[in-house]
Parts: sequence; structure tokens; C-alpha cells
Amino acid sequence: MKQWHPPRDAFLGVYYIESTDDLRRTAEFIAREESAGSWSGEGAPTELYARSVAWVHDVHEIASGKGYAAVAFPTANLPDRGSLFPALWLYLTAGPLFERPFADTVRLADVVLPEEVLAAFRGPRFGIPGTRALRGKGDDALLFGAIVKPGAGLTPEEVAARCAAAARGGIDLIKDDEKMNNAAYCPLIGRVQAVARALRRVEAENGQTVIYCAHVTGRPDEMLTVARQAVNSGAGGLMVNVFAAGLSSLQMLSEDEETAVPIYVHSGGRSLLSREGNGIETRVFAKFVRLLGGDYLDLYAQGGYLRAEGRTEARHLADTLRDPWGALAPVLPTCSGGLTARTLAGNYAAFGRDILPMAGSAIFGHPLGPAAGVAALQRAGESHFRGIPLEE
Repeated sequence: MKQWHPPRDAFLGVYYIESTDDLRRTAEFIAREESAGSWSGEGAPTELYARSVAWVHDVHEIASGKGYAAVAFPTANLPDRGSLFPALWLYLTAGPLFERPFADTVRLADVVLPEEVLAAFRGPRFGIPGTRALRGKGDDALLFGAIVKPGAGLTPEEVAARCAAAARGGIDLIKDDEKMNNAAYCPLIGRVQAVARALRRVEAENGQTVIYCAHVTGRPDEMLTVARQAVNSGAGGLMVNVFAAGLSSLQMLSEDEETAVPIYVHSGGRSLLSREGNGIETRVFAKFVRLLGGDYLDLYAQGGYLRAEGRTEARHLADTLRDPWGALAPVLPTCSGGLTARTLAGNYAAFGRDILPMAGSAIFGHPLGPAAGVAALQRAGESHFRGIPLEE
């Protein structure tokens, strides 16, 4: 897909379109109807109305009726105070764009923001450099993460014991499974307190510190209170699924001064947006996560049990999180979903070195225990970059 550059006074929504109609005419319909709509009322259209209507910035046709169209939405239509993101979402996707029968396929393939809009977002607090700093590791050090398993049916003490065992193995980050949802038998704050105590004991033993991301997904007004309680109780990070809680809830957490810890964005559910047909490309979702302050974003592991992107597409997705983008810090891509020591090399080949491989069963189901599971991943990573066959 070609590179697009926005005009100074507009942001671009780049759409992939398949239509039996002329591609430009279809794009012009999107531009009009997803911005101001047709003029109604008495008299001729006003100048203000004319300035408020989006326009077709460029069209790149790849076959008859198929191709990409960049629609320019005037930035003057955005709110002059408060969060810009809900307005961006409404213009780009919710006109209702995908419910209209004017084209066979419409997908939001990219979003390009001018500097004045991009500067309104703070982005990740920590990301790649901040995480390495928290862990006291150099730029080339490999990082590894653990997902507590099983995802439900554990007491706070059982979760804490698993976390301590992984910490003794040298893990960098541990997160709750997304199925840990504040059940009465494993309440969030009790779990955080138990894990924090266990990790402090490990740190006293060997100086090993670990980022523990507690799962706080919930109703936004309640979630902020719970997230603050979790951080005050010892959580060194937070995890949220933005499809369950809402994308704007991520910005709420990331910009709150009482929850100034790394945020792990769990992306289970994103395929509902990005499967074939109408929808939103995962690349766009990744950009939104970076804008709104996610420090880590789940990508699907190569060679695992999830429907992962192909290797080239996976690398492009990871680079969307890491490439320079205004003043926004890079997000640390994570990869999970059946990742093991045997599949680790394929993920480095796809995503590059700056990733956070996440394992659940490969660590907590290891026959020699979680510490050995962590060591197996570490040795597999080192062998890959040193060119040593895994069997050795």
C-alpha cells in the first residue's frame, strides 16, 4: 500500500473499497456522508458547511472497482477541548459507514494524522525503552513474559506461588490471564497483594524484580477506581482488554497520574474487526492502541494455535508499533498463543528482536517447574541469536 500524506488541515482515513460503481465516485460518497452529509434546509449551502465536508484526497485503483481511497476529514470538525479519539472514531468508522449497502467491501486500512492532531496524544508512558529501564536491562537484552495459567480456578495464594516461581526463573513480566475476572474466590486486590508479597520475597532473595500486570477490565468508571487500588496494593502494571472496556478507557488509564505503570493491552476480539469483508485492519487498531497509551500489545504468535498473520504482515504490524511516529514512544509488541521454546525462533524471524514473547503453559506446565520453563525460553532465544541449533 502506498504512503499517504495528509493535508495540513485534515486527517486521512484510507479505505480499501470493492465496488461495482466507479471507485472515485464511491469514495466521494464516503467523504460526504461520513462527514457532514448532504445539505438540507432552506437556501444554498453555507461556506461553513462547505468547509466541513470531507473530500477525496487521492485514489489508488488496483483493478476495476477495487483499490484504496484516501478521504480527508477536516480537523476543524474535531472538538476544541477534551479527548479527540471518540470523534476520530465516529468520523472514520461510525457514520454508519459499514451498514450502508453502497459497496461490496469497505475496510479502514490506515489512518494518517497531521502533526497538530498527533501532538494531542501522549502515547505510551513506557513502551520499549521504559520497560528496559524498569527492568534494568540494556538495549539488546532479550525480554520474556509469563501468562498465569490456568486462567480461572486459582486462589490468590496459588497465583502468587506461580508468579514467584516464574520470577525465580528470571521472567521480566507476568500478567493475569484475561479470564481472571475478580471472582469471589480470587478477588483482584487480594490477588495483587498476595503476588506483591511473593515478588518482594523473591527480590529479597536474589534481587530479581518483575513487572506484574493485574487484569482490571471493567466498566470504565469503576475500572479507574479499581486500577488505582491495584497499583496502590503493589501491582507494577495493569492489563485491559479494550474491546470489553472500550478504547477510550485505555487513554483514561494511561493518562491518570495515580496509575502511572505500564499497561498491557490484551487484543482478544480484534479479529472481529479485521476478518475478511467490511471492517478495520489490525494495523489501524495497533495505531489506536499506540495513540491511546498502550505499552504492550498482544500480537499472535507464529507457529501457535491462533490464526496469526503471515510473517511479512506480522513484521509490518510490529513495525507499526515501533517505527518513529511523531513524539510517541514505541509500543513493545508481545506475541502469545501457544508460544514455546521450539516456536520462539520463528517469532524472532517474523517480529524482530524487540518483542516480548509471552508463554503460559510452556512455563507453568513445564515438567521441571515454571523456573525451568522460563530458562528454556531464555536459552532458546540466546541460541537463536548465537546461531546455535536448538537441539544443542
